[in-house]
Amino acid sequence: MNWWMLAGGAMALICAAGHAVAGRGMFYRPIKADLRSELHAGVFSGMWDIITIHFTLSAIALVALSIRDLGHAVAWLVAAQFAGYAAVYLVMSLRLSGALKLFQWMPFSATAILSALGAMTTP
Repeated sequence: MNWWMLAGGAMALICAAGHAVAGRGMFYRPIKADLRSELHAGVFSGMWDIITIHFTLSAIALVALSIRDLGHAVAWLVAAQFAGYAAVYLVMSLRLSGALKLFQWMPFSATAILSALGAMTTP
């Protein structure tokens, strides 16, 4: 059992749940209500769902890899993706007046770090 990778999967699952549940009220509904074009609203809804699916599949992959020890390439990919998300959100947050303005960079960073540690400890 790779506990680092399992923890990374748990963090990715928290990101997925936060996006799907808390994010719906905090961001999705207000943004969608502000969009005037039906096409733009449709594209925004699709993007929102794709992100939720991606976070969920990342979590499932990391949990499966932590149990079966099938390698580390996927864990590195997930780590890189979440590190990229963290960097984007940290820069946006700093531009909006403070590191905590958009806090999402913190769980994204935790997911990236835990996934990378899991990948490093896989033989």
